[in-house]
Amino acid sequence: MSTLGVVVVSLPGMKHLDRCLESVQWAEAVFLLHLGAEAPSIGADSYPSLVLRKLASLREIGESCRDLGTDWILHLWGEEVVEAELREKLRVVCRKELAEEPLAYRVAIRSRILGRWAEGSLLGPSPALRLSRSIQEIASGWWDSSRIGLGQYPAMERGWIGDYSAAALENGVRRIEVISGLWAEDLGARGAALSVTSCALRPLAIFIRTLVRNGIFAGGISGLTLSALAAYAALLTGAKVWEARNVRGGGSGANPGASG
Repeated sequence: MSTLGVVVVSLPGMKHLDRCLESVQWAEAVFLLHLGAEAPSIGADSYPSLVLRKLASLREIGESCRDLGTDWILHLWGEEVVEAELREKLRVVCRKELAEEPLAYRVAIRSRILGRWAEGSLLGPSPALRLSRSIQEIASGWWDSSRIGLGQYPAMERGWIGDYSAAALENGVRRIEVISGLWAEDLGARGAALSVTSCALRPLAIFIRTLVRNGIFAGGISGLTLSALAAYAALLTGAKVWEARNVRGGGSGANPGASG
């Protein structure tokens, strides 16, 4: 049998962190990586396999993952819950011979929004690369997803991650504003190339992609709202990178790079 470790990235104010941890407490190891000055409010004694670490940036996630020492690593945000069917599928994967398994799996994500489930997430494409046998960080949202060859990894046959970050719309918008800043910092540090065209067209493409995935009409107001928020997350991230390079940097209008 192979072993499973879980990396949970949390931010101040997350409302469903305890529920997230409860859904993975059966794993061999759980690392809670917190980005914030104050420690998260959780009942730490309830999770014997939990290790809490404070991080200064998303770039530190990879280093923490190396200390897990498990065969598989599952990545979650603190507002995400491993739903029952996915828990069973993960147990099946861990019972198989490791040599027979791929290097990574993509996992479906559904968002709870306006009292209904919608396919996809505010924070990136679905299915997303979340289960891996190597050090794999959560990508920097919609901007980062294209650099990962998602097609080479199979999608998990069943089960999904439930994203509750937009269960209350106000919380969803607040979460986007915080996480977009972290993504922008990460993209800026890596020198990611963003142009005016990409900053304008990427959010539009994300809106259409998410809307179509939910069915233009079948998804109803929930699918439409999720599509709009996902596009906003990409737009805000791109705008923050642009601002850091062209406005705060002295307004020189320097070329930030080729098309994204």
